[in-house]
Amino acid sequence: MKRRLDETDRRLIARLQENARIPTAALARDVGLSRSAVQERLERLEKSQTITGYTVQLGDSARPVLLAEVMIQLEQKQSAGVVGALQKIPHCIRCLAISGEYDLIAEVAADTPEELDGVLDRIGELAGIKRTSSSIILSTKFDRR
Repeated sequence: MKRRLDETDRRLIARLQENARIPTAALARDVGLSRSAVQERLERLEKSQTITGYTVQLGDSARPVLLAEVMIQLEQKQSAGVVGALQKIPHCIRCLAISGEYDLIAEVAADTPEELDGVLDRIGELAGIKRTSSSIILSTKFDRR
């Protein structure tokens, strides 16, 4: 049976999303628990795979200049092959399966318009792709990930 997250779990997760390197003592102060209680909660959240890892978030100076969302319509039964090919493209940083007219969304990162153009051409030429539609991301209004 899946255990529901309580408000304290949500606050712990939110603080870790802001800063995954925050010391346990600071987390404990933030949520009003002892250090050992926070450690036990974190162990439980990790064991249940609610938390599956800790990561580095890049600052603006290390991020690619351009991000684009590529909507991909597939030929029938070509999903696995296309996803595998997209994984081999380093500029493709995320791929989502979706419903509707398109089958996948690939998020692409590049440092120059020319680099982005080349990556989009490469994606469009992959076997199993029927059609693509791309949009450059202008700004992020918010991101809760």
